[in-house]
Amino acid sequence: MKLSDLIYGKVEVYKELPPPELLRKVQGIMLEMLETLHAICEKYNLRYWLDSGTLLGAVRHKGFIPWDDDLDVCMPIEDFFKFLEVAPSELPSHMFLQTRKTDPGFIRDFAKIRSSKGKLLERFELIKLKQGRKIKYNTGIYIDIFPCITVKKSELNIHKALLKLTDRIFKIANIGFIMENWCKLIDNLMHKGWEGKDLMVVRSSRYPERNFFVPLESLYPLKLYDFEGKKFWGPKDYDPYLRVLYGDYMKLPPPEERSTHAYRLEVFE
Repeated sequence: MKLSDLIYGKVEVYKELPPPELLRKVQGIMLEMLETLHAICEKYNLRYWLDSGTLLGAVRHKGFIPWDDDLDVCMPIEDFFKFLEVAPSELPSHMFLQTRKTDPGFIRDFAKIRSSKGKLLERFELIKLKQGRKIKYNTGIYIDIFPCITVKKSELNIHKALLKLTDRIFKIANIGFIMENWCKLIDNLMHKGWEGKDLMVVRSSRYPERNFFVPLESLYPLKLYDFEGKKFWGPKDYDPYLRVLYGDYMKLPPPEERSTHAYRLEVFE
């Protein structure tokens, strides 16, 4: 196995998908975290919605995509920061809110909830280990929490350019106070609030994904989706949301293209 193959994503996470029984246990742990997040948001009147493959799973499978080991939610950036304030005292003892502040080894600007009931190591973390580097942050099974803002439709290309610049700064000068102040500057500059016409929902600079943008009117008011027999919030209209991310989202990928994010999964009984 060549390091270059790892860097350029040519190595499969598993030669085959993880054992189905292991994957379902991991999904069960993630579902528990999602239920906890939902309860906290309901208690404090915070908004969130299912995102990416989690939303796709809700629409296409009424739950997890069968081979998925990932769970994503988004929050308006104002609710995101409020959640960061209240979650540490609300999470059960086996769950951990992971941010730069709570876990010094974690160098991203969005947040995760981690569970001590299992462990999930991703492909890029395998690269670190192959390079002889240590992983110095919590690697429990997780769900991602991404903050979002709105921008004017006419300013979408400006926002994309700023996200591209943010990504470069992250790679060159990823120091906590630098990234915190930069992200705050960009988000404050671009964010137009959650009411108005011709607004697009985009990722905050804290998660600089340039190819995500959906009309605000397709997001609100949020509605409840069935997911693994539970109810969770999602966009008012999932179609434009999923089309921008996946194109023909109802078409199943061929078996050879189905993979997990992890190269190693563990569940602690």
